[in-house]
Amino acid sequence: MVRRVLFLAVVLSVISSVLTATAVVSANVTVTASTGSPTTLTYRGTITRAGVLRDVVMAVPPGSTGRITSVNGTVTTASPGVLRWRPAKPIAVAVGARLAIPLYGLRLPSGGPWSLVFKATGTTGAVLSSGSGILGLQATVPPAAVKIIATNPIPGQTTTLTYAGTVGRAGVLSSVRMQLPAGASGAVTSINGTLATSGGYATWRPRAPLSVKAGARLSIPVNGLVLSKYGGILTLAMSASTSTGTALMSGSTTLALIAPPAAMPAIPPGSLPGGRAGCPANWPATATENAKTGTADWVIPPSMNGALAAYLTQTSATCGDIVGLKVTSGDPVSVVAYRMGYYQGLGAREIWRQDGVPTVIQPDPTTGGTDNGHDLRMTSAAHWSMTTTIPIDGTWVPGTYLVKVSGGGVASYAPLTIRDDSGAKHDLLIQQATATWQAYNNYGGVSFYTSLATGSGRLTFDRPYAEGQGSGQFLPLEQGLVFWAESKGLDVTYWTDEDLDAFGGQVADRARTVFLPGHDEYYSLRMRAALSQAIAAGVNVANLGANTAYRRITYTDDSRRAWDIDRYTAGYTSTTWRYLGDGYASQPLLGAEYICAVVGNTLTTTNGWLFDGVEPGTDLPGFVAGEVDYVQPGLYQQAGQAIVASATGACRTSGQATPMHVTTYTAPSGARVLNGSTFAYGCFLVARCPSNWAVPAPSVTSQQAVGAMVANIAEWVSRGDLVVPIDTAKLRAAVPKQALATASQP
Repeated sequence: MVRRVLFLAVVLSVISSVLTATAVVSANVTVTASTGSPTTLTYRGTITRAGVLRDVVMAVPPGSTGRITSVNGTVTTASPGVLRWRPAKPIAVAVGARLAIPLYGLRLPSGGPWSLVFKATGTTGAVLSSGSGILGLQATVPPAAVKIIATNPIPGQTTTLTYAGTVGRAGVLSSVRMQLPAGASGAVTSINGTLATSGGYATWRPRAPLSVKAGARLSIPVNGLVLSKYGGILTLAMSASTSTGTALMSGSTTLALIAPPAAMPAIPPGSLPGGRAGCPANWPATATENAKTGTADWVIPPSMNGALAAYLTQTSATCGDIVGLKVTSGDPVSVVAYRMGYYQGLGAREIWRQDGVPTVIQPDPTTGGTDNGHDLRMTSAAHWSMTTTIPIDGTWVPGTYLVKVSGGGVASYAPLTIRDDSGAKHDLLIQQATATWQAYNNYGGVSFYTSLATGSGRLTFDRPYAEGQGSGQFLPLEQGLVFWAESKGLDVTYWTDEDLDAFGGQVADRARTVFLPGHDEYYSLRMRAALSQAIAAGVNVANLGANTAYRRITYTDDSRRAWDIDRYTAGYTSTTWRYLGDGYASQPLLGAEYICAVVGNTLTTTNGWLFDGVEPGTDLPGFVAGEVDYVQPGLYQQAGQAIVASATGACRTSGQATPMHVTTYTAPSGARVLNGSTFAYGCFLVARCPSNWAVPAPSVTSQQAVGAMVANIAEWVSRGDLVVPIDTAKLRAAVPKQALATASQP
């Protein structure tokens, strides 16, 4: 350990490098040591986000001593074994600049190599560069040809790791130091010597001094090691030295610890609600329905935005149900239900109305509640009085609906999905991401995202949506997919996240292919299990979005009017599925993993099948938008998985360039799975992306290109069951752009 850190100075060398706008910038941290003792450690790292440098923290090898000197700044101890350097004056750094910070006068301990952390922070608190570098042993020895074998390389399980390496210099062996996988634990043992663990390393010592020759092969088992539930492709080091610290061997290698998809419980199919009086046995085909007279009256112009708000007592319903409507207004209102579709390009058809409905000004929503000593911070308007009820009869053709409530010069929507519970099996089922809509909803109080510390731990559907003029994320992200599918006359049906939880065992009986929407983030165990089970049963899945099945929720009861999210066990981290381990990540299920929210970036088409009908080299500005997924090397990849399109985005929080990967794989069942890895498909289909996205309005060329892409996806993923006409439909109704709530996510 550094005994004392004095007021010192450090040289900062900023070396500019030229980078293209789409280049992926890596921190590329290195740590090098001069020969002799004391030594100079030089830390180098690339700036990945522009800013004004506040400080740099650097870890030194445990057990280091000495009087450290340098120039042009101050050095203090940030924590044991970690130094913080502050520049003598503000330094503005650009993306791609190279920092070089030498620390003089260190006396290093024996052993190594060491993995040393380096992080540069700006004056705003933003991380400008972060990474770690490997520092080898002081003495140079020939390469050790290190190899590590795991008897059971599965994260979260017990294994034996055998470290093998070639001795580079003859001598009397005193110890062998082996770097353990991060988070590993257990009462480890070995053979022919003693084994001790400390600071993420295991050190083996022979029972008696052991003379070794150059070229000898050492092999040390570490038995009883319990791996962390988080794995990956790890770089682990091995070294050997004499009692005086002379290096006999040093090297490192990679070890793949990849978790397979987590086992899921079986979801029984259950039974359909059954036929009800007045409900038809068969519903009209999509083309027949969309040939009926449409209307643009469903559109709420911005001039009618106001205090009026409404919500329905169900997120989805079926023929024979009666759905309650609660409105706060104080004026008589008209309540009109519109089925969303194509309808001559107008976007909707009026199904039901009730005019002159009296309303009251409802009391304010309440925020509170506790469970097991936890503050739930749930905002609810369940105490609102009922305004009217809506009978769902045989005129309500299954589909997605917006109930428009207007009066007193203002208006708002309330969304509703009508299921087809007749028992018919459709070519395509489009899911509505209602659980995710609610997570971002802050109407009357708080959402999950109000803050990382004080956001809701329980969300309820018993309140209006603040987004999308009351439609939640339907208009900003999902209406375009509905419009497109119905404009093509596809055999399509619909349901919600709550229906996947309730009826998930019936997916294979209801549809051959499932489309997931732009932002379907929040999944219960039953939802995730049902989707896994459907793929295993041969149901195709196209995820036309990103960040899917990322956070884990639990519906509070069978009504599914509220759901809980665990932000108490480990804060923001424990809300994610991956908190349970790498086998629960999204990538093992769908093919790619969420990385970050991005500003709008360009996708350029290639000559792959995804872009059939689109000129190669066509730029789609803003298509890499919302949030994006990529193929993470350290997570499970399905056999035969492929990347069929890629682009680069810029993370909103860090400014760092990040990849976006569109992936495909074919499951053993024959089901085809595509992960679209960006939010933008739906909004490009109607050339209307969220107003607060930093993307250009999609052009006609971009709309047509994405329309062709979605058609190609539909035909590929369905194995030809979905045959998409090549005609292009454009929305005529002047729908206001809808803002989309954003959140900083890790």
